[in-house]
Order: sequence, then structure tokens, then C-alpha cells
Amino acid sequence: MHSKRYILFLTIVLVVLSSARTWAGTYLFHPSAFPQEQVWFQCPFQSNNESSDRIYLRLSTTGYVLPYINGRIAIKASIWPSRPMNREGVAENVIDITRLVKSGNNFIALWYAPIVGQKQVPRGMVSAEIYVQHKRKTEVLCDSRSRWMCHLAPALTKFNGEDFDATYPYNSTWKTKQDFGIDWIPAMVVEPATNYPIIPNKALRPYKTVVPKTQVITDSIATYYLPETVSGQLRITLRGVRKGDVLRINGMKYKCRGGNDEQFFTRFSTITANRIEISGEGKRMPSSTNIELIQLIEK
Repeated sequence: MHSKRYILFLTIVLVVLSSARTWAGTYLFHPSAFPQEQVWFQCPFQSNNESSDRIYLRLSTTGYVLPYINGRIAIKASIWPSRPMNREGVAENVIDITRLVKSGNNFIALWYAPIVGQKQVPRGMVSAEIYVQHKRKTEVLCDSRSRWMCHLAPALTKFNGEDFDATYPYNSTWKTKQDFGIDWIPAMVVEPATNYPIIPNKALRPYKTVVPKTQVITDSIATYYLPETVSGQLRITLRGVRKGDVLRINGMKYKCRGGNDEQFFTRFSTITANRIEISGEGKRMPSSTNIELIQLIEK
């Protein structure tokens, strides 16, 4: 008869082994993407979410990735994973998405971008698995072997800002055609490599919002001076622009949609700046702007 201490030890071992599930998924990639292009992936899945079981999303990536479930972002981070100096390696995270999943038809979308460095990881990729953790078994609802579709995001990634990632945020009304003027195509998969180093599971999250203290505005350029140099996401609310107007915002090209109050937002990258410059490329400037630089920190 086993002692109580032995039974307790065996129970702890079984719990640890059950929580540390071995990752055996394949990695998604866009068949014609250039090494530094952003990519969107999407996939429908079914769920019977009427029980008390928890639903999880497991992500593994060699780049940066943000997950959306039914049009809502599934992670509190602004950018995940955090990669100081574009450090190479695989990052993994398990996210509880029970609150975002409904009974019946569901939809997952992933934004992905590769790291930027001299040593590009070949076919930089992301792997995803949605599963329900029952009391005695695990039921997979969707993984990288499912029928994923993909298309290129609207901008080339340089991670010092981009042209149009603010123009086309993900939302649940996306169709399989006509978005960004290009069709979705089937994503391809590849078996995961085993020699990538594992990087810590960290993310960049909002810390504080910094606004300009002074400004100098002329007919052709407006310069807004921040009280300090900040690294983070730039968000600018524009008023008085027309559809088709082109602005340069710290060197980034932005084509206006003509909304009453539209926003330029570097949603998927960061900039480092102590001033923000806006020019109108020969056309009229906005009648008013609201400048915010959202500082991101690791935590």
C-alpha cells in the first residue's frame, strides 16, 4: 500500500504533466509573402460552449502575433511577444478565451509579423491551437492543420512605423474577398523546427500616454514637441481631412479615408520619438489634430 506522501507526489507529477502539453502543431505561413511582410490568418471553428469547461488558445510564434476571437482581441498586450533587439527564437503562450467564444460558429484571426534582423528565421511563422480542457480529456476545436486562409497585411514591416496598419484594423465584418482589394488564399503549413531557442513569455503593455507640450504650425508642416523621448504606439486623431488626402507623419505615409474624426494608429509596431511632424504633401493640412504617444513597457 502506498504512503500518503507517495500518493501526493504522484498527484503533483500528474498535474504538472497534464498542464505541460507537448506542442506538436504545424506552423502557418503565407506562400508568397516576402520575409518582412505582415500577414493576416483567419479560420472558422465550432464550439459547444454550454458546459463549465474552459477554452484555451495556445500560440507559438517565431515573430510577433496578436490573436482576435470573433473580432475581439484575446490578449491584453499591445505587442506579443516582446523581443528586445529583435531577439530570435520561439515564444509560446496559453490564453484563456472562454469569455470570447460563443456556442456555435466562431472565428479566429491572427495578425503576424516577422522579426527584423540580419539573421532572418526562414519562413517566420505562427502556430495556433484552440482546445477545450475537459475534466478527463482535451478536445481540439481548431489547430494549424485546420482550413486557414491568409492574405498580406497592407504594409511592409520595418518596426519603426508603417503606412496603413491603422487604416485597416481587424473587425468581425471582414469578408473572404474584397478586403484590401485582394483575395484570401489558403495558408500553407510546415513542420516546426526544433533548434530555435525559447524566449521568455513577455509582452509590451501600455504604461502611460504622453501628449505634446508645445507646437509649431505653418501652412505646410506641423511639429509637436513631446516633454520626453518615448517608445510606444503613436495615435493621432485627425479632423478636417478629405478622402484621398496624403499626410506624412514622422516619415510614414498615411492616406486619409475622409472620416469626421479618423485615427492614424501604429497598432502593430512602435516608434521612438520626442517630436511628431505632420506634413500635407502639397495639400491642405488637417484643421485639428490630437496627438498621443502611448508608452509601452515590458511586464
